[in-house]
Amino acid sequence: MSKLALDLTKHHFCQQHGDLTVYGAWAGDEKEPCLVLLPTYSYGNKRTPLIIPQSTAFRWNPDDRDVDASTSAQQTMLFARANGFDYGNQITLMRITGLIHDHLGDLLSIPPYYGERAVVADMFITDNATGKVTHKEVSDHV
Repeated sequence: MSKLALDLTKHHFCQQHGDLTVYGAWAGDEKEPCLVLLPTYSYGNKRTPLIIPQSTAFRWNPDDRDVDASTSAQQTMLFARANGFDYGNQITLMRITGLIHDHLGDLLSIPPYYGERAVVADMFITDNATGKVTHKEVSDHV
């Protein structure tokens, strides 16, 4: 991913798990699907996300024997420390890592980002039998 651009107002899913919230969103100029972990509550408006792009999801696979777990453990610890969690507590770190593992399948199911939708036309449908007119908007990706 190049320059990081993350807009969580446009997300595929959002699930709160107590003091952690998991988003499925798109990041970077390429709008790559990613998993984003954030503290649910902010203290002093400081929340540092843990972002896992779809292209690196394999590094978090607990079933892959070739994966170096120390890299993901270090990222988990840095995330916990930056957000005021007890980063020395193994249970806290295992909980964060477990949430990521639980949502890896969701990360892989995020569709490509298609951009904004804009209304491009109005359509009026008339039922010839009843004379009832229905209005619909036609939209397209911009």
